[in-house]
Amino acid sequence: MTYEALLKLATQKAKHHQKEEEACRLLMMEISNQDAHQFYLQFKSEVADTFVERYLTLLDKYLINHIPIQHLIGHSYFFGYPFNVNQDVLIPRSETEQLVEHILMYYDTYFQDQKIDVLDLGTGSGCIGLTLALEEKNMQVAISDISDKALEVARSNMDKLGAKAKIILSDLFDDIKPKFDIIVSNPPYIPDDEIVEDIVTKEPSIALYGGKLGTDFYDKILKQAKSHLKDKALIAFEHGFQQKDQILSFAKTHFPNAIIIQKKDLQGKDRFTFIGIGGILG
Repeated sequence: MTYEALLKLATQKAKHHQKEEEACRLLMMEISNQDAHQFYLQFKSEVADTFVERYLTLLDKYLINHIPIQHLIGHSYFFGYPFNVNQDVLIPRSETEQLVEHILMYYDTYFQDQKIDVLDLGTGSGCIGLTLALEEKNMQVAISDISDKALEVARSNMDKLGAKAKIILSDLFDDIKPKFDIIVSNPPYIPDDEIVEDIVTKEPSIALYGGKLGTDFYDKILKQAKSHLKDKALIAFEHGFQQKDQILSFAKTHFPNAIIIQKKDLQGKDRFTFIGIGGILG
């Protein structure tokens, strides 16, 4: 059997189980240790029976047992970096890459090569904070989380990727002392009673659910953030597309003099809120 025939079989199985076909391709490339270019060069090559057996066994764990592909291969690509992930952290999403892009753009616009302090609040795998540290060396990054298991994963990613960051175990701002130029957070925002796909239930509930409307953490963060911000600062959030108006209301309540900009993701859904203090975004 060739890679091509095996992938065709896998995508048929994925359709039957209503799972993502692209996940079949990712799994095949990863366990064959090939990048996309190498994979397509070998696409019509024969594969060993042992490879077919291993691949189909892992594929069934995804299709039938609802184990995320990223858990099966042990990592998820974010901004081109392979971040370790497991059942203790949220799997990074492409929307969050857009959040990082926006923050880097705002850094270039308002801080212009200055050294600044950045806090990634509720970091999980560390994907936001560590990517910012890797992409912009003038950012002195702290990453925090309430989960020590999540911070173990974040630390492994920091070591693996050669990033520099201060790691803080904290329930929101409880154990955070300094002030920051940028605070970024992608907190849990799924409403408590919302039904999610079986595969999503394999991720930690503490990183998913954010109260009755899914917005509890945004109110708490904004309420506490004032004492942790410098005079000129930016707060950056990712959130659910249906939560735009509620988060705008929270922002106006806690930061009545701030400039607030809300942006859509690449699918046209309201996904990001940016709150500028002291002239930022003005």
